[in-house]
Amino acid sequence: MPPEHVRNIKDHGDMSSKKFTHDKRVYLGALKFVPHAVFKLLENMPMPWEQVRDVKVLYHVTGAITFVNEIPWVVEPIYMAQWGTMWIMMRREKRDRRHFKRMRFPPFDDEEPPLDYADNLLDVETLEAIQMELDEERIPLCTLGFTTTSCW
Repeated sequence: MPPEHVRNIKDHGDMSSKKFTHDKRVYLGALKFVPHAVFKLLENMPMPWEQVRDVKVLYHVTGAITFVNEIPWVVEPIYMAQWGTMWIMMRREKRDRRHFKRMRFPPFDDEEPPLDYADNLLDVETLEAIQMELDEERIPLCTLGFTTTSCW
């Protein structure tokens, strides 16, 4: 589904009249689930080595709240190895200053209005995933002191 349908973004403005009583109740009831929704969003964010991650989304028909409806399944040693590799690559990126820029402080001004999702984020292209360039030559594990049943 397109993002416009998944996240039903509306500017509700003043909801003090009686016709918004049901909507107010729905939005206030959804507030208790916001921490879990943010947790699921952060849990399923694309990793630096992934350019895009498509996930299933569960949302309320009124657009009051949206949940990411997936659990990332990765074996812990593989996850640690991926992050170790990314740590090395991001240190190189930061050293070479290709994609990293220094932040200006303060990052937000108190008088600055909040960003509109539809105007600023829907049309943004995803950044290129960080890839490690590997050598063509591979060193057999048995030469490094590892004992394996098959050295290639």
